[in-house]
Amino acid sequence: MKRSILAALLAAVATSFATTDPARAEGAALPETHFAVVGGGSHNYTFSAVEKPFWEKTLPTASGGKVTAELIGLSESGLKGPEIVRLMRAGALDVGMGVFAFVSGDDPTFEGVDLPGMAPDFATARKMVAAYRPVLAQRMLERHGVRLLATVPYTAQVFFCRAPVKSLTDLKGRKVRTRGSNMAEYVRALGASPVTIPFAEVIPALQTGVVDCAVTGIGSGNAAKWYDVAKNLYLLPIDWSIGFYAIAERRWQKLDPAVQQFMLAEAKVLEARLWEETGREGDYALACNTGVGECRIHTPADMKATAPTEAERATLREVATDMASRWARRCGQDCAARWSDSVGKALDVQLR
Repeated sequence: MKRSILAALLAAVATSFATTDPARAEGAALPETHFAVVGGGSHNYTFSAVEKPFWEKTLPTASGGKVTAELIGLSESGLKGPEIVRLMRAGALDVGMGVFAFVSGDDPTFEGVDLPGMAPDFATARKMVAAYRPVLAQRMLERHGVRLLATVPYTAQVFFCRAPVKSLTDLKGRKVRTRGSNMAEYVRALGASPVTIPFAEVIPALQTGVVDCAVTGIGSGNAAKWYDVAKNLYLLPIDWSIGFYAIAERRWQKLDPAVQQFMLAEAKVLEARLWEETGREGDYALACNTGVGECRIHTPADMKATAPTEAERATLREVATDMASRWARRCGQDCAARWSDSVGKALDVQLR
């Protein structure tokens, strides 16, 4: 009898995407379960557009009110970001959202999902993440004791500059605000000088000439009104700040099997919505920053946008491959092999 009930429950979860019934997961059969969740930055568009409604509305509705969550943003939690995986592993946090670049100090394997210059557009970034996802999931579980639930993208990390960038060579000698060592290394490879400045201090740094350009998400830069001091946009995505939602494995093992299956199904909903909404945000952010096209979500501005030529993209691919090869040597032989068998094959990139 128990097996037949569980089978019916799992069947209901499997068909959860195809029905709008509020009790599509047969919530009455799920035990009451509550999660404490630390999400992304509450200033990000996808926090309010996707994360908040998912944890506070979608999850309870899909479970018939049986599965609930309390969500707080990263800043409100008092955390910085790099400690997310360690806190989940220690059992101090149920569910957390992190950015792989921020937690890579715990494991260089994490860097492989978002290597600088490897994805020149959103479609390629998604392809790269999909290929590397199994590697990440296995590594996070076996090495760090956390279970990957969903990947999280952000808009392209591009250049906001005081003066126009008409060609790739125009970056040489410029002082560029970067985030993280990988991004700094990439900017240095392009002939520019990376400068470490907190996000909140970028506008005065651009105003006074402390930096000539600053790199951030094309949406984040608009939200922070960088267009007031940086009138030029250079559409060279360095990376996509790929992140994740994960749950502590010790917490996972205490969940009822039906709740586990329910969470796996709903995590796919979260992941799909994050990628879809971020893709829309990137298109709208470009339109808003340049005043060309349909502007939604962000604020209209009048920036001038330029992008690398096809010939320059070939050079950039060489730079990206060289950087990936350096990372692979730091990460180790097994790490390099896993990357080559996943991302390398998907993007047709051979490490040197």
